[in-house]
Amino acid sequence: MAERCVLLLTRRGDREAAELDSLLRRVGVPVRRLDADGLECVEATCEPDGTLTVNGRPFTPTVTWLRHFSMRAAPNSRPADGHMLYQDSWAALADQLSLISATTIGGTDPGQLRQRAQAAALGVRIPRGLVTTDPAAAAERLPGRRYVVKVLDRHFVEPEPGRFAWFLPQVLEEPQLDGALGLPPGTPVVLQEYVDHEAEFRVYLIGSDVLAFEVVKEDPRDIWDRADRVRIRPAAAPPAVTEAVRALARVWELRYGAFDFLVSRGEAVFLEMNAHGDWDWFERKSGVDVVTRAAARTVRDLHWAAVGRPGPPRIDLLAFLGAGSSPAARAAGT
Repeated sequence: MAERCVLLLTRRGDREAAELDSLLRRVGVPVRRLDADGLECVEATCEPDGTLTVNGRPFTPTVTWLRHFSMRAAPNSRPADGHMLYQDSWAALADQLSLISATTIGGTDPGQLRQRAQAAALGVRIPRGLVTTDPAAAAERLPGRRYVVKVLDRHFVEPEPGRFAWFLPQVLEEPQLDGALGLPPGTPVVLQEYVDHEAEFRVYLIGSDVLAFEVVKEDPRDIWDRADRVRIRPAAAPPAVTEAVRALARVWELRYGAFDFLVSRGEAVFLEMNAHGDWDWFERKSGVDVVTRAAARTVRDLHWAAVGRPGPPRIDLLAFLGAGSSPAARAAGT
């Protein structure tokens, strides 16, 4: 009989997935994992009834979490056309596994245009901005002193497995816009006004929890260029930020999302949401593991609901097994 278990779709080196896998197993939740850069010896079959058999072991996903399952990470040992088909086929299977899971996390990833439009429709302030292939020329439509230029999709590419090229957002004056980000001419990018602000927050929605970190930096470029100078501390998100996060999550039917917000003159300003955003760096910088624990609780409860198990016991097993300790304490074995 096929085992019912959680399925993590990611890649090797995913610290968040490794921690989640460990915690879930310790509280009795079975977990299977497929890594995009570890599929060379994988034999997989998916049945119409939702049973997935991997290397002879059948299971049915109760919760599928689609994280960093990028087929650009797959080693290339095939002719170019065959490798492209291999990549596309595995990516299609990963996307369609949501159809056989009771719950999928990470399958909804609205792009920045939709994010901005939806936030504005809900009355959430966003920076003035547009998408353009020529930031220098488009600045005439967006008068201002300072701008943020960022790519329209993820901030990196993987030209070959394991080698990343980063194209991080830049804060620029108008004369610097020509050739921003060092991208090839004609590449669509987001050009938006730089918003002066008194606070910045990274906010995680995980299940019913909204967990925030305040980002403190001396220069707006530090978060990308000098991360060692950035201070991160757990914080209660301002009510307007929490309300905006919950409203957007309802519209997009999210169970997980990493949101970036500013607070400008007391008003919440939505920047963007990353459906695959990591949290390990924020936890390590601040010495807590609140997102890890919330992720484990959420996936555990979704799995139990799918298999018809009653709610969590009176004793919080995750805390009992050490999931409530800080990352520093866990590293020390305490």
